[in-house]
Amino acid sequence: MTDTLLSSIQRHLDNAAQPTSLRDLFAQTLNWGRPQGSGQQLRIGGGVSSLLIAQPVAQLGAIPVFRIDWPAPKGPNVLQRRAVYQALSPVAVEHLICYVSEGGRQVAFVWARNRGGKRVEMRTLPYEQGSSARTTIERLAALAFQFDEFDHFGAVAPTRVLERLNMAFDVEAVTKQFFATYRHCFEQAEALISGIDDLNAGRLFVQKLFNRLMFVLFLERKGWLRYGDRRDYLRALWEAHLRERIDDPTANFYVSRLKLLFFAGLNTPNAINVVAIRRNHVLEERIGSVPYLNGGLFEEDDDDRNDAILVPDAALEELLTDLFYRFNFTVSESTPFDIEVAVDPEMLGKVFEELVTGRHESGSYYTPRPIVAFMCREGLKGYLQSQLPHETASAITSFVDDRDADELLDPEQLLAALKRVRSCDPACGSGAYLLGMLQELLALRVGLFAARRVDPVTTYQRKLEIIQHSIYGVDLDPFAVNIARLRLWLSLVVDYEGDTPPPLPNLDYKVEVGNSLTAPDPSGGLQPDMFRQQKIDELFELKERYLRAHGGEKLSLRAQVEAKEQEIATSIQRKEGIDGFDWAVKFAEVFAAGGFDIVVANPPYVRQELITAIKPTLKTIYPEVYTGVADLYVYFYARALQSLRDGGMLCFITPNKWFRANYGARLREHIASRTSVLSITDFGELPVFQSAATFPMIFIAKKGTSGSSPLFTQVKDLAPPYPDVQAIISERGEQLPTSAIRGANWLLGDLSKTHIIEQMKKSGYPLGDYVGKNIYRGILTGFNEAFVIDNQTRIALISSDPKSSEIIKPLAIGDDVRKWHIRENDRWLIFTRRGVDISRYPAIHRHLAQCREDLEPKPRNWPSSKEWKGRKPGSYKWYEIQDEVAYYLVFEQPKIVFPDIAKESRFTFDTECKYFGNTVYLIATGDLFLLAVLNTSIIWQFASQQMTVLGDAEKGGRLRFFRQFVEQLPIPNAPADERAALATL
Repeated sequence: MTDTLLSSIQRHLDNAAQPTSLRDLFAQTLNWGRPQGSGQQLRIGGGVSSLLIAQPVAQLGAIPVFRIDWPAPKGPNVLQRRAVYQALSPVAVEHLICYVSEGGRQVAFVWARNRGGKRVEMRTLPYEQGSSARTTIERLAALAFQFDEFDHFGAVAPTRVLERLNMAFDVEAVTKQFFATYRHCFEQAEALISGIDDLNAGRLFVQKLFNRLMFVLFLERKGWLRYGDRRDYLRALWEAHLRERIDDPTANFYVSRLKLLFFAGLNTPNAINVVAIRRNHVLEERIGSVPYLNGGLFEEDDDDRNDAILVPDAALEELLTDLFYRFNFTVSESTPFDIEVAVDPEMLGKVFEELVTGRHESGSYYTPRPIVAFMCREGLKGYLQSQLPHETASAITSFVDDRDADELLDPEQLLAALKRVRSCDPACGSGAYLLGMLQELLALRVGLFAARRVDPVTTYQRKLEIIQHSIYGVDLDPFAVNIARLRLWLSLVVDYEGDTPPPLPNLDYKVEVGNSLTAPDPSGGLQPDMFRQQKIDELFELKERYLRAHGGEKLSLRAQVEAKEQEIATSIQRKEGIDGFDWAVKFAEVFAAGGFDIVVANPPYVRQELITAIKPTLKTIYPEVYTGVADLYVYFYARALQSLRDGGMLCFITPNKWFRANYGARLREHIASRTSVLSITDFGELPVFQSAATFPMIFIAKKGTSGSSPLFTQVKDLAPPYPDVQAIISERGEQLPTSAIRGANWLLGDLSKTHIIEQMKKSGYPLGDYVGKNIYRGILTGFNEAFVIDNQTRIALISSDPKSSEIIKPLAIGDDVRKWHIRENDRWLIFTRRGVDISRYPAIHRHLAQCREDLEPKPRNWPSSKEWKGRKPGSYKWYEIQDEVAYYLVFEQPKIVFPDIAKESRFTFDTECKYFGNTVYLIATGDLFLLAVLNTSIIWQFASQQMTVLGDAEKGGRLRFFRQFVEQLPIPNAPADERAALATL
């Protein structure tokens, strides 16, 4: 990508008003082919001239490029772009359109691809003359072809053209580049801002400041902020500050401009547009013309009032002069099939998940947008089918997936159902599912209006109604909640048509801070008596008024809401106090009506070792699913079922481990008895979340049992049609028998394998019963660097003290254990088991003493805030093996051994009395018939269906041979002569 190429692209774009400019751009600069065909007359509606001309300007391969001079001040919206696509698709199903508007000042390049069926993906690159943003110029450069890429017929392979288009219109490339620069600016600000001693508090202060500036930037893009006659507001404000700094070097941008903007302009306690007062024009000179917005984003906090916190100009300079003006920004969030190649508000969520301290440590990962959309749609399909039994499943599916309302019998009734749906994310994070559900509900209402004209209100009104009546969220992290509210606000303002936006709604009671899991079962608040129902109605009316209130009325209503919640809480008459988010009170209007219609979430992936403090509470609230070793997400399933009404939809993406792990048995049984599982889409170890290997799967179920046949899909790779999950399921999904999900034993896989597994279980004994539970794990030393030695060290220790040989044992690890044999190695174990008299082995004592600091067990009362270098707490002495190996004599006997992870059956017989590390399991038996059975292909097939799989078991994937899984392997009840024959073989 050369400067000459970029300059040439910009020159053509700046001259877009000229009829030949875009033709020359493609023909001369990008080396595309000449246009083919004549101009196409297109008739569309959508509030513009019904007759448009699509003028061909270039073509390469099968992809034509058209120019359309758009006859309205602004470029086409989503519905208009889709109408143009429909009109042009008979000529070219896939094409690139250059929309030119405002006399050539604005150009939008729209790349339309048919993704199968009625799903058309449209990606848009915007350009505005005079803008400093470089995104579109740099992206278009990817479309340039060199002459040596053409064959001797002057053609280019069609796949290469598609590759270039996908590269040019790749929004992920833009967001990654933006995030890298954002991180740099963020870390620079962290280093330069002073006056905050706590590292985490400092990071959160920077996060809040950057969030506010990002919001201001998005408002600037709407044209609602002006400084003088300039609409590049933040840059103009910064340049005015630099001029002031010439005369006053002590002037500080944050103090003299931003704090006034935040707390006197965008938000005031009395809800007055103080800039509009124009008192001596002083405030207008400082911050220009800004609207009053209200909402929580610009409410002054304690650290905002702390004068000890210093934000030097250098902390913000690069953010304001470079980052904010180098990239395309858009105030509308893309959807999976309508994507603007620009930084949109979703970036706020991604930035939050990546940069806020401890977010990944808390098990939170940002869900990709297409997966969010799929899960929201599945929830809505299930909801609408239960609400509208007279509509066919195919009509509802076509409407939700393709926005096709033609098959619907009663659109008005469907609209009523959409207006009363209530959806919740109990771990909402930065709001991905809240925005996803808002977008889906909006698109469905827009689709109804376009098809049957049953919903004649503005997009802004629709969104506000949806937020007010249908969207609920909870998260433990207050900063996550702030981001979620911020994105909902941005989603509203983008669709407000007018010069001055209305005050932002107060979302305090729609997206709330709290622990979703530790309050009592909310279903206890169902079916209130008349007295409590009246209070709930009064509470709901107060919250609806609060949503739109500001100033003194807002403060008064907040107090009234809190008082009414206390009355309702008292009327429930619980025996104990409430610790956590009290669902039955906070969302009383929902539970009075039976519960939520949809619960959709990506709950945090927190290992059970990190939730020890709340396990007693979890055991009390969720006795049906509790085990001492269950990870946190297990309890989110249970909470969701408590929160759903009968027939409500559960849509989760979580690790798949509970399908097979022992700790998931009670959850499997609970779900099988309470729900109808509709679909499971298992991604195995594929990197759906790019920053973590979480073994994700999407789980869709309906509360209430109906004997349904679940649809199971094992996703083998992330190649197309991914990320279109619905298309993957259509291609690869398999209907399981109703018996596949029963009790705690779930059989997930194709039908033929499921039947085989059922037969194997019926005709054999579980291995755990067959060997009398005599399956043991190898040794965990706690510090192999001291206890595992090579042969040279072994010889030296024995030479120094011959008694050392008594406790030095031959050692093998999982990788040494192969099918039928154990590989030789130079590895030995100092086996100082519990109770060993170390004084009898002076040479070994001296050897281990070299590592004593690393070997000391951590005292149980050691402060969690202090680092510990040694091993974990335990009753062992520093020179002893960490494990309590009471079964050590098994090592001295013939035994069957196998590794804990393998991509083929790797059972073998050890007759050399080897010792094994903790990546090996031992079966205390000399049964060679058993060894033969365990190494058969049919046992591997069984294992690949029942055990945790890393990758694809059919393509070299590895299985986790943990004891609880291996104990379930079926061993056939064979006649004695067959046993003998196999043992001999």
